[in-house]
Amino acid sequence: MSTPVTYRERLMDRYALLYDWLPEEGPVLDVGCGNGIYTQWLARKIAASSQPTAVGIDHNHKNLAWAKQEFPNVQFAAIGGETLPFRDESFGAVMCTEVLEHTRDDQSTLREIHRVTKKGGYLILSTPHRGLFTGLDPDNVTNRAFDTVRRLKIPKPGGGRFYENFTYNVHRHYSETQLRLLLGSGWQVEQKYFGGLLAYPVLYGVENLIDAFSSKRSYWNDYKTLRTLRAWDFGLPFGKLSYNIALKCRKV
Repeated sequence: MSTPVTYRERLMDRYALLYDWLPEEGPVLDVGCGNGIYTQWLARKIAASSQPTAVGIDHNHKNLAWAKQEFPNVQFAAIGGETLPFRDESFGAVMCTEVLEHTRDDQSTLREIHRVTKKGGYLILSTPHRGLFTGLDPDNVTNRAFDTVRRLKIPKPGGGRFYENFTYNVHRHYSETQLRLLLGSGWQVEQKYFGGLLAYPVLYGVENLIDAFSSKRSYWNDYKTLRTLRAWDFGLPFGKLSYNIALKCRKV
């Protein structure tokens, strides 16, 4: 889910944690920047550095058009993470927040991130964790339900079948071991964090439900109560049972 407007004024849960982990020296690349609100926060943090450049990339042209208008001090480009059009060692830090699980090729994405990161620079990464309540992932629960309707060939009143051509990509969850294997020997994990448990997927599911009956996506609304509760859950370290994992990695 793209960075919500709630975080325009105050960072919470994983966004706050990863922001704290970000070094104050730029330039910084935000992979999968969504509507650019978080990228703007990153730009603020490195503004006083010798290289205060912040770049956000995403494949969603509509979100990027809004971001370019709102944040003219940040560079945005419609690019996927699997093939980055930047020179080797271009960035002091790369942020990849809740994006890796959506990519077509996570290995290629991490390989490209490694290439464009300076030696000694950082990858700051967060993904859903393969924890106790992975099976309650709202995206996967909803998509599995639609896919069941498709496979059962349930007819529509007007003819044809419901969700006849429905396809979906699984919202992937990673264990720490899987992430370390994907990262390989080119990264040294300096910090890690496990957080959130049951409230996190449940509250995310409530937002998805509201989305389904709302005229606009929830990240353009202001769901402070839901997200404050979700941030509270993220702040509880449940270890390997957790729903979220975050890693701060240095390029070696």
